[in-house]
Formats: sequence, C-alpha cells, structure tokens
Amino acid sequence: MRELWKQIVLAVSLLALGCSSLQVNQDYDIETDFSGLKTFAWKSENQEKTGDIRVDNPLLDARIRAAVQRALTAKGFRKGSTGAADFTVSYVFQIRSKIRSDGVRTGVGFGFGGSGSFGSVGVSSGGDVREFDEGMLVIDLNDPGGSRLLWRGTGIRPISPRSDPAQITADVDETVNKILAQFPPQPQ
Repeated sequence: MRELWKQIVLAVSLLALGCSSLQVNQDYDIETDFSGLKTFAWKSENQEKTGDIRVDNPLLDARIRAAVQRALTAKGFRKGSTGAADFTVSYVFQIRSKIRSDGVRTGVGFGFGGSGSFGSVGVSSGGDVREFDEGMLVIDLNDPGGSRLLWRGTGIRPISPRSDPAQITADVDETVNKILAQFPPQPQ
C-alpha cells in the first residue's frame, strides 16, 4: 500500500510539472559554433520604449537584465564590454490580451416527482469566457556587431497584475532561467 501511495504522489507531481503555464522554445543559426562563445555584453544599455506603460518600466527592465546576467554567468559566460564580447544580448517584452473559453457544454436533465407525474427538461449551452494577459519575453543573442541573430529564446506565460515585488522578481527569474536553460543549443 505504501509503495502504491509513493507512485501516486510521483505521478501527480510529474503531471503538475508537465502542466506548467510557462512555455519556452528556441531557434538558432545551425551554422554557429556556440562552443567558442565565452563573453557577452548588452546590445544596448537602454531598453527601447514600446509605448506600453506596463512594459516600459525601469524596475522590470532591471529585473530582466539582472536575471539574464545571473543565468548566463551561472552557465560560465562572463560579462564583457560591448566591443570585445563574443555575443550581444537584447530582449523584447510584450503583454498581449488573450481570451480563453472553456468550450461549449450542453446537457439535458429529466426529473420525476414522487407523488404524481411531472417532469422538467433543462438545456444549457455555452462556456465561461475569460480575458487574461499573456506576457511574452524574447531573448536574442547576436553576433558582436549585433547585426546577425545567433540564438533566440522565447517564453510565454499568463501574467496577472502583482503588487509584490518579490513575486514579480520570482516570476521574471523563472521565465529567464527556463528560456536560457536551452542555451547553448545541444548539437543534434
């Protein structure tokens, strides 16, 4: 019985991990030899303004940049100067409104009373429709001149307004770490 309980807990844990709301992917130049890359620098010291006040936030910019630098440093890359680095880093962050629907549900019900003949029929259709915000973070790694894209990692997740800076930082760190976990790409 104890062994069965362990298997159930393991299965539920794996299911929960598989249902993460953060989706990441990558694309890269298959001609690039990533093994020679050792140093990085930011392509630009200032993040380009988007016109979206939720995105054009210096606190968010600092969190994303710090998370990227920590993730790359943890992988053994060193931060260098823009002119002498092996690759440059840039990012784009967007927030998009999305709509989620549970789909259409239909049902028919019948009921009969105990003292007499009466019945009812009920039909319902439609599902819940909800609007939510989805954040997309794209991290680009370019050649030293910044003109040729070497690698792109993307993370997409539902976001909600938060007033807790520690939770915002944790969400940014998780997103950046999962995106950069794909870098450098493994040879096929």
